Amino acid sequence: MRKKPWFSITSFAYKCQGCSQTFCYNHLGEHRQQINKQLNEIEITRDLFQQTLTQQTTEPQKHPLIQQIDQWEHDSIQKIKQTADETRQVLFKYISEHITQLEHTLNKLTNQLKLSRQEDDIIEIDLEKWKEELQQMTEQFNKPSNITIEQSSIPLINKIHVNISGK
Repeated sequence: MRKKPWFSITSFAYKCQGCSQTFCYNHLGEHRQQINKQLNEIEITRDLFQQTLTQQTTEPQKHPLIQQIDQWEHDSIQKIKQTADETRQVLFKYISEHITQLEHTLNKLTNQLKLSRQEDDIIEIDLEKWKEELQQMTEQFNKPSNITIEQSSIPLINKIHVNISGK
């Protein structure tokens, strides 16, 4: 089957079969140049798209959807780091105050021990009491009774997933 010509001749006027406009001989060439220019632009766009497809085959991590996941990961890590840093700062402040209190208690015990040694007035009940105080201070240092680390039931970050419709 033979393809129709892109124009038809009617009394020195040429009608374009594609756009249905009629052109004189002088303007027919200009119209043909515009059509060729549009075809060239389409071919360039096709070539660029082909290049993009080839790049995706060799470097799939550069796909915009993969980059969206990478950005989510980066943002989530930043949120976690920021929350951890803020929580540490609160804890550091309290631990510093807590250590100051423990040092004060330890200084009292140290003074009691020195005094007992100087006066040579040591009885077993005092020894047990001091051992117990040291034990309690150690426990308070390692795990303060009024501090707990809790995790919120509200998620810090939203879970990401792929939703493929039509499958």
